Amino acid sequence: MDYAIQHMPNDGIVLEIGSYAGLSTNVMLHLLHKYHKKHTFVGCDAWIYEGFNDHTGIIEKHIDGKPDVSRTDYVAYLKNAFINAATLLHPNTKPYTCHLASDAFFEKWNANDVFIDVFDRTFSIQQKISFCYIDGDHSYEQTKKDFENVDSKLKVNGFILLDDSAKHLQFGSSDFIKEIKKNEKYEIIDNNPNYLIKKVKE
Repeated sequence: MDYAIQHMPNDGIVLEIGSYAGLSTNVMLHLLHKYHKKHTFVGCDAWIYEGFNDHTGIIEKHIDGKPDVSRTDYVAYLKNAFINAATLLHPNTKPYTCHLASDAFFEKWNANDVFIDVFDRTFSIQQKISFCYIDGDHSYEQTKKDFENVDSKLKVNGFILLDDSAKHLQFGSSDFIKEIKKNEKYEIIDNNPNYLIKKVKE
């Protein structure tokens, strides 16, 4: 994140797919301030709890290992934690984060729709992406779709950081890196352990 924010194009937005409780959001907002970057920060999260056994078709109403905590209450807690953390730590530069799945987010963007963020502000996106942190659904299929959506709006010399893409991990996001390595439009900047890639041509 530090390298990408220092070296990303001077114009464009910073995009986060998957905000959870706001840790990565606030780190990036801190780095934007540290390096005197004026980029608008935009994000989206569906705030859906994915259980350990969901892929088997066994979907319980509570979180794993805690039958007295419902999924609904847990994700509401996470969303509120995100709002509270951003408001406390960056009251003057709060992110424009929407309660939307990434597919729905890009559909609205492609249609030039107006967004409403979790702070009840309306906004639209007029610029392309300078840096994107993809930390949403880690399945291979959704990772590929998120990458393709971001690629369509990423500036040349812009960056993508792909969460849980380290070689030793058993995620679809890790498998997808094999395709990135064959993509002539991108070069790998680092993997420590997650991969940071740079778009070098359209």
